[in-house]
Amino acid sequence: MNNLRITTVQTKLHWEDSKKNLAHFSSLLKSVKPNSTDIIVLPEMFTTAFSMNAKKLAEKMDGVSMKWMAKLASEKKTLLYVAV
Repeated sequence: MNNLRITTVQTKLHWEDSKKNLAHFSSLLKSVKPNSTDIIVLPEMFTTAFSMNAKKLAEKMDGVSMKWMAKLASEKKTLLYVAV
């Protein structure tokens, strides 16, 4: 039987600044080696913090944040989950 390895990340966020938040999470997760964890769990609204400006901050499914998530998951060879 294999053990499930989970990496969780909880940190302060940059208010309504997805570019800074993605850079911050990239930095925090830099040390995670490929295949070293099965799941990386990010906090809800990790790109913007808990903002009510949905129209201003919304991205399409092929937007910057989704591309960042897909790239990270591929590089780390893990599942990426955003807690809700």
